[in-house]
Amino acid sequence: MVNLKNYVSEINDFPKHGIVFKDINPIYRDPLIWKQAMRAIEDLVIKTSPDLIAGIESRGFIIASALAYKNEIGFIPIRKSGKLPGKVIGINYHLEYGSDRLEVEPESIKKNSRVIIIDDLLATGGTASTAGKLITEAEGQLIGYGFLIELSNLNGRKKLNPEVLIKSSIIY
Repeated sequence: MVNLKNYVSEINDFPKHGIVFKDINPIYRDPLIWKQAMRAIEDLVIKTSPDLIAGIESRGFIIASALAYKNEIGFIPIRKSGKLPGKVIGINYHLEYGSDRLEVEPESIKKNSRVIIIDDLLATGGTASTAGKLITEAEGQLIGYGFLIELSNLNGRKKLNPEVLIKSSIIY
């Protein structure tokens, strides 16, 4: 088994001075590495049998839609403000370098649907925590989180619901 960290590039001062951006694009270029990186998150899907997989815009879409397709599970997008048509519910939140808003179409989640949230990166936990609140507000049942990368020194897990499963493929 290869060290997946060897396939993550670090870019200093992006998107803002002082941030070290973890570029996961090299993982996607190699199908065998991508498959290995997805294993931990796919184990979460297999263990929990969700009704839906929710991907957080935008890099979370790549991982979540691939898992949903492969496992024949519905996919729903959690998007930034103004990107979804029709009725939406949204929550404003703060992140490590600014603020943002996430939205979801409430009719895409049937009441008590079991939902896993997928994103590329868990840092401070603000985005993932907000996505979890959206699922709950839409009357879904949040059952887990999956991340390609987790920056453990930023303690993002502490902001997430401790009663759900959390899996990360690469932990720094």
